[in-house]
Amino acid sequence: MSHPHATLAELFKAEYGRLLGRLLRQFGFAAFAAAEDAVQQAMLQALRHWPLQGLPQQPLAWLHTTAQRVMLDQLRAAPRHQALPETLNEVIEARDAACSGERFGRELVDEELILLLAVCDPALPLGSQVPLALHCLGGLGLRELAAGMLIPEATLAQRLKRARDSLAARAQRFELPGPEQLPQRMTAVLAALYLMFNEGYHSADGQHYSRREWCFEAIRLVRALAAHPTAAAPEVDALAALMCLHAARLSGRLDADGQALLLPEQSRDRWDQGLIAMGFRHLDRAGRGTRLSRYHLEAAIAAAHASAKDYAATDWAAILRWYEALIALDAQAVPRLAHAIALGEVHGPAAGLAAVEQVLPQLPQTRYPFGHCARAHFLRRLQRPAEAIEAYRKALSATRSEAEARLIERQIAATAAQACDAAATTKVETRA
Repeated sequence: MSHPHATLAELFKAEYGRLLGRLLRQFGFAAFAAAEDAVQQAMLQALRHWPLQGLPQQPLAWLHTTAQRVMLDQLRAAPRHQALPETLNEVIEARDAACSGERFGRELVDEELILLLAVCDPALPLGSQVPLALHCLGGLGLRELAAGMLIPEATLAQRLKRARDSLAARAQRFELPGPEQLPQRMTAVLAALYLMFNEGYHSADGQHYSRREWCFEAIRLVRALAAHPTAAAPEVDALAALMCLHAARLSGRLDADGQALLLPEQSRDRWDQGLIAMGFRHLDRAGRGTRLSRYHLEAAIAAAHASAKDYAATDWAAILRWYEALIALDAQAVPRLAHAIALGEVHGPAAGLAAVEQVLPQLPQTRYPFGHCARAHFLRRLQRPAEAIEAYRKALSATRSEAEARLIERQIAATAAQACDAAATTKVETRA
């Protein structure tokens, strides 16, 4: 029998949204804050009782009944605090999420779908949609969310409260939106899940190079959307393909010592072949539509990397074409940087450097080292080591994690060593 703490942590991660959705279906969005508190209080009661009394035969039913009872008490009493108690936070955050077909395959029940569509209301700022979705559907606590989004807990708590209050004020029924509202809502949902995955893949909390649980929860939700008759669409499958193909690399991004690895350094034997196959299945289904979204294009780029037997075999010409199509849809700085890198791989480092330098002033100047890293990469290939090291140092000042910093420091050391070797060779040739 599983330990009660482990079982509760699993239930919290997997079923928080379902429990919350059931309460909201009964009591409406006007009781949003009370419903969240009721679920948390039910979890706390389980934390106190299960280790002593043993696991109930139906843990989810026990939690739902308890939450219902707490909910009724809450509605009769003064509002309680909304912060996740530390004791429960410790249990939840101590358990790492696992990448499994069972987790990814769990169906999205109507309560969860309605909840996801509700918290991803286009009327709410994207900065509120994402943490609310992570909290309501993924069961992530305030501390976890604030660290991942690089904002103080108090600021995030305020942001979430405003979002809840906004939803409650609308006094809307807990039901699927009509066909005329669904497309706009789905656009917001996919944008939120895309940001959720990216926050996991390139963690900005300073401690983690990536946060697998964020990536895997985003994959679970988008795959469940793709399988749901109301939400299924080629664009949803395209996003699922993109996430799966990127997540397949997670195990290969770090070596045995926890050192971050660049794409050319990664052993493709460590890439998750199951996730790659899953990604290609979604990509195949995404091709049944008539419109190419940015998710289609980014998935095609990820597929080109996944299908190459090694880095040298990468079809950069195809990737460049996909990026050209992408920046025609989205001309923001980050896609243009990726296009510049692909351009350099196809047309040489001088062309790549010129393109990177053109886009560099438009990139984020803090907590975003990738522009300076790209510039350093091309400078190094052009045998301009001093300038490359200077660019790497600028990137180092903008790193977001220790693993990222160590990676850049290795690049600085390697560039300096190459410069010394080149100088020594030149000296010998001159003497000769």
